[in-house]
Amino acid sequence: MEGISIGKNRVLKVSFAFVIVVIILFVFILINWKPLFGENRSIQNLKAIYRIEIQDKQIAQTSNVHNVRQYIVPKGKLDVFIDAMSKKGYELIETDPSHNRLDFQKDNQVMSISYKTFAKKYTKIESPFEDPFEEPLTK
Repeated sequence: MEGISIGKNRVLKVSFAFVIVVIILFVFILINWKPLFGENRSIQNLKAIYRIEIQDKQIAQTSNVHNVRQYIVPKGKLDVFIDAMSKKGYELIETDPSHNRLDFQKDNQVMSISYKTFAKKYTKIESPFEDPFEEPLTK
């Protein structure tokens, strides 16, 4: 009988230690959220990557912590975004890969859109549209 109680005590201690470690990690992540994740919304970015990888979408919408709309495409597949912009009436006038910039023109308005590599396999594109009620490029 004593052997069983010693085993239960050991399991109880290990379980308690595990719970304490999880709580400490949770508090550490909560305190250091911005240095760890920056301006990104991890869950929204994960959903966008899920749409691309699992649902076979070519482009997925996400946003940063300031609610600025962004789009994620597979790395090097900017043509999908360029086609979506051309459907909205914007014409690509210049690409600048050294500065990660696309320049579009609609009527007499020129718009520069920046992009950057995201998670090695994707490209994150800053949205040119600031109006949150404007229809997004993807549905």
